[in-house]
Amino acid sequence: MENKKLSVTIAHDYLCPWCWVGYFHALRLKEDFPNIEQIWVGYELLPEELGPLPDYKPRPRDRENPSRFDLFTDSEEVIIPDDRTLGIIRTHNALEGAEWFKEHAPDRFDDYNGAVYRGFWQHSVDISDLTILTGIAADNGADPDAFRSALEAKQYHDKIIRFDEGAYAADVTHVPTFIFRGERCAEAPYSNIRDLASRYLIWYDK
Repeated sequence: MENKKLSVTIAHDYLCPWCWVGYFHALRLKEDFPNIEQIWVGYELLPEELGPLPDYKPRPRDRENPSRFDLFTDSEEVIIPDDRTLGIIRTHNALEGAEWFKEHAPDRFDDYNGAVYRGFWQHSVDISDLTILTGIAADNGADPDAFRSALEAKQYHDKIIRFDEGAYAADVTHVPTFIFRGERCAEAPYSNIRDLASRYLIWYDK
């Protein structure tokens, strides 16, 4: 199987709490299946064409009546800090930044991707701010001037897929979605993703 190109496409948006869990799923997937390349594709949940951003209302966890998402994070052992101060932002620049890394520094993409996820979800960093984002990129190997210039020029604008129309046309209705050829898992526990990856390898090995 050495000469076969194995890959999984991960449809995601940094804004999505389910994608924060999916980020850790991707780390586990890379460890369990190092021969499957991960191709991250930005699916923007709140593009500007949808209008003004909704108000952010922090949702304290109800310990007595946990939500479906609370139960999901517990089962997947992923923590979302209770003291987060930032919730609903534009992620277009951050997603374009990921495309810059894919083109110019692919060996550092995972570093950038992880830094953006961890910055937003663990530290409430405003990843919509181009100055902050450029700092994150520079810390992870980017030429800051080249990175910022590309984003200011919206060089990768058309590589970001928008909800709803563009995403639905690609048959992605939720993020994260892990896509192995024609099969996919959306908002799924890691066990489902792992099983799908195993079936994918079996199919490819025939």
